[in-house]
Amino acid sequence: MILMSDHPDLTGTVKNDILHLCRNIMESPAVTSACIYGSRVCGYARRDSDYDVLLILSDYSEGVRYYYPSTEKVHIACLLVDEELFGMDVSQGSLGEFVAGRLLSPYIPLTDPGYLREREIELKTRVILEELEDLVIQYGELSRGLVIQAEYIILSRMKKRMKVYPPLRYSYLNMFSGMLRERNFPRIAAGYDEALRRLEMRGLVKMEGKYITLTDLFIDNILRRKTIEKAVNILEFSQRAIHSYLAHGRAGRVSLDTVAKELTAKLGRELMVSTPNLRFEDPKQYLHLRTATRLVNLNEKSSVTEILEKFKPGMKVSVKPLGGALNEVYQAIAGDERFVIKRFSDWFGFKWFTLNLVVLGTKFFSVSGRARLANEYGMGSYLLDRRLPAQRLFYISVPERVLVKEYVKGTILSDVVRELNGSGQPLAEEVYRETGQFFANLHAEGIVLGDSKPENLIYSEGTIIPLDLEQAKKGGNRAWDIAEFLYYLGHYYGVTKEAMTVVTEHFAEGYTEEGHAAQLRKAAGLNCSKVFSFWTPPQIIHAIASTLKKT
Repeated sequence: MILMSDHPDLTGTVKNDILHLCRNIMESPAVTSACIYGSRVCGYARRDSDYDVLLILSDYSEGVRYYYPSTEKVHIACLLVDEELFGMDVSQGSLGEFVAGRLLSPYIPLTDPGYLREREIELKTRVILEELEDLVIQYGELSRGLVIQAEYIILSRMKKRMKVYPPLRYSYLNMFSGMLRERNFPRIAAGYDEALRRLEMRGLVKMEGKYITLTDLFIDNILRRKTIEKAVNILEFSQRAIHSYLAHGRAGRVSLDTVAKELTAKLGRELMVSTPNLRFEDPKQYLHLRTATRLVNLNEKSSVTEILEKFKPGMKVSVKPLGGALNEVYQAIAGDERFVIKRFSDWFGFKWFTLNLVVLGTKFFSVSGRARLANEYGMGSYLLDRRLPAQRLFYISVPERVLVKEYVKGTILSDVVRELNGSGQPLAEEVYRETGQFFANLHAEGIVLGDSKPENLIYSEGTIIPLDLEQAKKGGNRAWDIAEFLYYLGHYYGVTKEAMTVVTEHFAEGYTEEGHAAQLRKAAGLNCSKVFSFWTPPQIIHAIASTLKKT
């Protein structure tokens, strides 16, 4: 039985003609399902526009083929496809979504709407996963704080498909022009909403009203892959679709004359589009990052001073350097509150180049500003979500590579060891025991700091707080965290062998309360200790390593 939804273009004789033509086509082989799509459904058709029909046929020997039946009043552009091929295009994109892509836009079922609905949701589930995976690959650890609206997924996919097949731009621009956007967007979004609900049940995303966030399960699975260092490969996406489209022509499934006819018609309509009046939306306007005060749009480029004035209106804002120039760290003062500002430029200078050479085979430091910003923001968000000690995040600008964080008062751990000086002061002993506990708790969550120098940690009101998460990540070398912290302490002027023995003992005592002693012994190994022979006296290294091995 053929079903027909109420639609202004599908009434009276037009409707009867479509049904008649479809019946003639559907005599053999058996029809699995059918629908109408395109300009007539989306509301931007001209008087002479065809009625686009998709027929899914079981055991269709031609595979994929266009067919153009017509009457005096109605012309149909009918795309016939074998059911098995259609299913492969839905689940894998094996035809570059050349056929399945019709279900990404509004359509009207003619037969078996349940079948089409399930294939639509299956397709949109795959699209969502691919788009979200691309986001994680592109933004790395930043994706832990991403807040996404469904509009991003819809528009991002459309933008990629336009690059694959430029004539789609005409269809998409008209589909969302004027009042048509209010009609068509909800019809597209409904299938995505259902797909997102199913993905939430699988533990891959979380839904909070109109906002989507990614679970650590989803992010971690992607970040573990080696492809994380690659940019999102739009070219590969395009080649897959274009090659499959042209393959239809070479195989005789879609004639080259038909391809040329469709391209000519659609490109001709594209030239008539008034570009200044019809511009495709930027998908990134629907991407945000969480901060302690508000959601920040990923495209936002406001200066730090402007941002501080927004959430501290009417207050005088001043900015001054904080620490060495190499750190690119500043302190901002707004009224009686202080903030830390970090600017992440690419740093390929002597500092990182030397470190990466020295630790070759043991540790690799991220040098790009984008990667360091992603680590700082992503790991900070991860720690805060789990109520672990970290600075609150107030503002981030990805284009400007700027992060505004909480200013923490306290004592830098490198200063505490200078106070110890072998005297065994009770305060210092407790601090380093708590530092060991801090690292053990961090490692229990699967996080390593990566750059765990004592000046990157502060003792504040009885809590150890990390001040630098630029090299932090999930997974990695836990023993390196321990080794860098202890051996780096040993290079400070005036620190004695006796003092470092006491520090190491208390650190190890705190670490083994929650962590594994095997990591301490691993930190004592030559692979770690040799790295610091350039900075730390050998007798100090020996004292630290010997104490760790006794654990």
